[in-house]
This record gives sequence, C-alpha cells and structure tokens, in this order.
Amino acid sequence: MSAPSKLHRLCVFLTVEDEEQLSAAIRSALPAVRFVDAAQQPETPAPTFRSSLSECAGPHVTLVDTSIVSESTFHRDDVVQHPSGRGWVYAIVGTGLASLVRSRSADDGLHNGELRASVPLGDARTAEYIRGLMLLVRNGGTSVFAVDPSTTAIARRAERNFIAWPDAAVRFGTREAPLLTNGPTAWFTAERKKV
Repeated sequence: MSAPSKLHRLCVFLTVEDEEQLSAAIRSALPAVRFVDAAQQPETPAPTFRSSLSECAGPHVTLVDTSIVSESTFHRDDVVQHPSGRGWVYAIVGTGLASLVRSRSADDGLHNGELRASVPLGDARTAEYIRGLMLLVRNGGTSVFAVDPSTTAIARRAERNFIAWPDAAVRFGTREAPLLTNGPTAWFTAERKKV
C-alpha cells in the first residue's frame, strides 16, 4: 500500500511557443528540473533527462527535480518493466516528480493539458518544489472563463484550476471565437467579460 499523498492539479493551455516560454521560466526559477519524455518508454529503461519541453516528442512528460531525485536514482527507482514485458513505465508522480499531459491542437481548438503532482505527506522538499512549480505556471498564464456553447454567454468568474499561457490565450482564447476547450461542450475564453 502506498503512503498517503496530496494531489495537486492544474489544467493549462499551452502552444508550442508557450512551452518554450515555460521551459525558459522553469530553467530560470527551478534550475534543477529536467524533463523526461514518456515517448521513450518502449525503447529504454534509462530515459534521457532533457532541459526543455521542445526536446520531448510525446504527449506525457515527467518533470524531475534533480536536487531531490538524481538521474541515476530515477532510473533505478522510478522505471519498471512494462507488465507485457515490452518496454518500460516511467513514474509520473511521487517524490521529486510532477507530470505534464501536454495540450493538444485539433480542428475544434486547443484542448487543455494538465500539470499534476502527488506529494507524499511529510515530504517537505517535494511539497516546496510543487508549490514553486504550480505558482510559476499560474503566474505565467492568464485566467480563463467558461463560455456557454449554446448562448456564448461568458461566466462572471474565472475558472479556478484553468490557466492559458499568452500564445494560447491570443490564438485560441478570443471572446468572438473561443477555441480553448476541455471537451465537446466545455469552452473557455481568456478575455474577461465586460461589465
């Protein structure tokens, strides 16, 4: 049985340009963080630690604070063989880890991604890392507001756990044609309702 933990979750809209900005912000504020591309899981039990999201090809990326979990420790403790015997599975949450499910573009707009972490209770170093990471992501973005798909009415209050980074907000978050989405009937705009 695993130790109790606290879940942290933030839905985030990011374009490729926003990912570049996010990577730069992380390198500046949290220089020990490296990116592990889950797309490597079929290939290697020793994934490459990368310094930017642009170096990752897959839809899932683990953000490892190497001041808490070294590369060798990650390879030893956070990589297991896939139950099928083909490839490996990389940890996405736990001590020193956060997970990013990347935003994805589609014909109907930009679907949100999600930054997640499960911090083991009593793990002060991971808690501090996740607090800093979540704050960095929140501060780099802008709030979004739900849009009623049938009336196009915009909610008065911002969605609490949704953030759009600048390029996503400009390209997909206009009031006239909101293309930030969480599903077929969940649309958002980055433009505040005029009162």
